[in-house]
Amino acid sequence: MRVLLLSFCCGLIFMLLQTTLFAAVLPPELRPNLLLILVVYLSLNESFSRAALLATFLGALQDVFSGTTLGLYAITQLMIFMLVRLFAARLNVESRRLLLILLSAGTLMQAVVISFLLALFADAGAVLQILILSLPAQLLVNLLTGFVLLNLLLKVQPLLGTRLGMAGIPYQSKHHGA
Repeated sequence: MRVLLLSFCCGLIFMLLQTTLFAAVLPPELRPNLLLILVVYLSLNESFSRAALLATFLGALQDVFSGTTLGLYAITQLMIFMLVRLFAARLNVESRRLLLILLSAGTLMQAVVISFLLALFADAGAVLQILILSLPAQLLVNLLTGFVLLNLLLKVQPLLGTRLGMAGIPYQSKHHGA
């Protein structure tokens, strides 16, 4: 429960940074998507039900704070969580490189899902062009931010009294080989 509350508070801080400070200081193509990074990390390091609930709730909060179509980011974050979780069941989830690769895939998937949903539910001609043009810069910024946050997390873990390193999906190890 403590980890869930800490993750939720971290998500709120990321949301505030993303929608206020980064929006005021950075140009749109250089703003990292901190919530996407958190959703990918949670999908690898938290139980399925907790992480799915948190990803959906943080996506809904993102809709409230910065979305134009209500439910767009909630669906997108949940889909990214499900896809990362699907791949994580078949890969070595203790790898730092895997987190960065899944973050890249999550960034691409977010652009595809948002483009599809906006094309389906809204008149999104100009929005799709903006998403496609900003995708390479967004991918690079998310990777750099994810790398920095991962290294920061690994340095802060001993101070928080949590396990050292990236242990991957902790609940998967209970049923490994079963």
